[in-house]
Amino acid sequence: MFLERSGLHIFTWRNIEVSVSMWYGLIMAMIVFFPALSGGSMLAGLIWVVAVTISLLVHEFGHALVAQRYGLGPSVLLHGFGGLCMMQREANTDGEDARVVFAGPAAGLIFGGLVYLFATFAPQVAYASTWSATFVAALLFVNIGWSLVNLLIPMWPLDGGQLFHLILRRFKDEESARRITLNVSIFVAIPAAIVGFLIFRSFLIAIFAVMVVMSCMSMLQTGQSLVGRRSGRSLATASDFHQELLAQAEAALSDEDWREAYRVCHQMRASGQMPEKMLNRVWTILGVSATEMGEYEEALDYLRRAPKSAEVEQAIVRCQREVA
Repeated sequence: MFLERSGLHIFTWRNIEVSVSMWYGLIMAMIVFFPALSGGSMLAGLIWVVAVTISLLVHEFGHALVAQRYGLGPSVLLHGFGGLCMMQREANTDGEDARVVFAGPAAGLIFGGLVYLFATFAPQVAYASTWSATFVAALLFVNIGWSLVNLLIPMWPLDGGQLFHLILRRFKDEESARRITLNVSIFVAIPAAIVGFLIFRSFLIAIFAVMVVMSCMSMLQTGQSLVGRRSGRSLATASDFHQELLAQAEAALSDEDWREAYRVCHQMRASGQMPEKMLNRVWTILGVSATEMGEYEEALDYLRRAPKSAEVEQAIVRCQREVA
């Protein structure tokens, strides 16, 4: 995706590291200072920054604590477009993944509900001043309003888009689920950009939506997988995209265009998992192509993974002779 992946470490809680990026600081500074440009109060902007930061941490720790339960090694990053829960490894199943994804907005909604109850039963405290009322309103808006948007809109990479994709994987093959998710995301993001700019006057929403469109279009063109593991429906079948690439690789191999065959096979490997039979053929093509290109040590690594055949044995003998 287009999001940052690193930042300045600020604290660790329950073995979950929290970092903040330079862009998050810049966006928060804009929220603080922009009201002053139109005659407003910087304090109101500062209150919103505190409310947004607390809410993002609640949301991301919702993801992270469930991810930690599954041993996924989570960490949290506050970046220019909000928050991100990064994991050292992917969930083992779609079910685990769905629970991790859902836990973020669920945590926000629960926290927002608690704030609402506090404001309802202790209004003399919640609305004791203009500033406390602003703080409560900000917490309610972010934790209830944004959590619902994030959960219900099927736009990748929002939580709703990720859950939409996971649901599709139960009923569609890998490639169909990926393409439907990305196309729906584009369909949703285009009006979101228009509404964000024209109605809410928010450049941030508009820019994010435009970047979603660009990212989804790029992933559609490259065949990039949305998750690394294969769905249960797709483990035994190859996606149309992989089949098309394999046909290109076979044609290049037949034409003795070694570099093209080598390139296409690496594109296949970068585009997600594939059935074992197809992967075995990819190892063979990579091994033969690398041998013909004179990359003998690399070729041997591929050939040892390929199934035994006369073609593979001849290439191994040649590579061993050249390396010796």
